[in-house]
Amino acid sequence: MKIAILAMPQVEHPDELLSWLKGYLEAIGLTDITVEQNFSIERLEDVFQQVDAIILAGVAGNPQLVSKVAKVLGLGTEVNADALELVKSFYMDKAELPKNLEDLAVMPEFSYVIPNERGPVPSFVAFSLESEKFVAATPPRFEETIEAFEKGIQDFFRQSTGKKFSVTFSLDLECQITEANEVINAVRREVRNVFPRLDGRFYTGKGFPLTFTVYSSTPEELSETMEKIQNIVLQVSREKGIKIIEKQMQETEENL
Repeated sequence: MKIAILAMPQVEHPDELLSWLKGYLEAIGLTDITVEQNFSIERLEDVFQQVDAIILAGVAGNPQLVSKVAKVLGLGTEVNADALELVKSFYMDKAELPKNLEDLAVMPEFSYVIPNERGPVPSFVAFSLESEKFVAATPPRFEETIEAFEKGIQDFFRQSTGKKFSVTFSLDLECQITEANEVINAVRREVRNVFPRLDGRFYTGKGFPLTFTVYSSTPEELSETMEKIQNIVLQVSREKGIKIIEKQMQETEENL
């Protein structure tokens, strides 16, 4: 499966965003991935012809850009009813509603809607009318794009690799940032199907939140990979004199 991850000029923190999305996809088992920032929507047709799927950050909520995505897919656009309800729900307790409320819910026809817990604009996944190719589109903000991927977009990619099981867990390390990155690199070298990172969403106020998302085809494989990661973290931490702060390991699971 060939994938393009494209960030529009208005995307926040594009380097970090592209790195995270690529890391997730590689952990899922996909390797034919290209990334590009400051992408021009006028080139979308050309890129779409060369790949099987596109993640397009910075498009959702912009009717003009959405219409160009729909055209490439051979679809029309619509104010998606489910998306509009999510937009209205976000503004429910706000003093004023924006005048362009419906614009925020414009999507290609037949889109799968991905809720957004951090902002008003939902993401979407839309398939070509003529093939199995698809485009996943998100808002410009880093946090909103990452959580859209975690909460829905990733499922469309996991189906192609059979990675039905996943877990995300975090350990706090009391060390310098360079040492935390050494631990991350050690895990990355030794373990497949894992996306290791420092993730501020898991910050507890103590140390660096070393976070791992693991994908596997079976529950047994998932458990074995988690154990291998923990052993590597323990080994490198001992060698570097890094303290693993005693706490309950934060963990979330998701199965397709």
